[in-house]
Amino acid sequence: MNIAVVVSGGLAETLLATPLLRTLRAGLPDARLTLLCPGTALVLADGIPAVDEIIALAGLNTGAGGAADTWWQLRKRRLDAVAICSTRASLRAAAYLAAVPRRVGACSGVSRILLTSCEPVARGENLGGAWLRLAARLGVEQELHSPEFEPGPEARAEAETLLRSSSLDDGRLMIAVAPGTGFAETRAAASDAAWEPERYAHLANQLAVRHGAGILLIGTPSDRDVIETTMLDLGASAMDLSGPNDLRVVAALLARCDLFVGGDTPLLHLAAAVGTPSVGLFGPTDGGTRGPYGADHRVIQALTRRSRRVKAKDGEDGIEPSVMEQIRVEDVLAGVEATF
Repeated sequence: MNIAVVVSGGLAETLLATPLLRTLRAGLPDARLTLLCPGTALVLADGIPAVDEIIALAGLNTGAGGAADTWWQLRKRRLDAVAICSTRASLRAAAYLAAVPRRVGACSGVSRILLTSCEPVARGENLGGAWLRLAARLGVEQELHSPEFEPGPEARAEAETLLRSSSLDDGRLMIAVAPGTGFAETRAAASDAAWEPERYAHLANQLAVRHGAGILLIGTPSDRDVIETTMLDLGASAMDLSGPNDLRVVAALLARCDLFVGGDTPLLHLAAAVGTPSVGLFGPTDGGTRGPYGADHRVIQALTRRSRRVKAKDGEDGIEPSVMEQIRVEDVLAGVEATF
């Protein structure tokens, strides 16, 4: 049997599809399994389990393109079935025009008529769970729920070297914190999605006092300013690991941690995929659907989804405070301690 799984979006969506991929591999061990994923997810290709072939297409990144390339890749493989982890009508049309006999996806939108079988999705359901159920539409009933990513031996060795250079690898609780949004793949709502660095610092200090935790600050070079601001108020033992690290090394670092705390970035899903519990802070986006998949992860959701321009009392235009300001340090601390 020749099966393709099509994922659109980015790193987060690709990692959310790994429970489906693992389930298909376990249930259909002799099948050839091809993953068509966003171009940005190519960095994860070597660590995604259970896949015989990975095709990264730029058109499957966040946006509305990719239909023509997807059609061609599906058409030339003479597939028996395709699972579409997306609601894009253009991708469903691509599978239909590629004459794939069995086309499964979510029961949403008018374009569901292009599918041969669709799976109902509950309102607010996590995408990982919704996509996992597509396996049953292809005859696989037993589900493997855990996301999975393997950083590889070289990345794990490099992570160990970094940790040995710190004073944190002494058996204490290690918590990774990402104060910035450097790993986010879109910048449209980056300012709304960021929690204040002073709050991250206060949270880290509380974790150090209550639990003796050491803190690993993770980010990209673009996060350096916010991490330096966080460290100004930091009394806890901490190590700054922001820099041009390979994402696989970051995954290996997360695998060595007891917990990860951060906003809506792919790091939440990377932590879940290496088996590390996480606490995700969500404001403009819905953590229920976009958060990491699994019972070990907590979502702290601000009540409103976006900031809006308001009229100040003096008659001048002003900006309503970021929705992330609704999330208190006490809320996150409670979510963290619920994972212990």
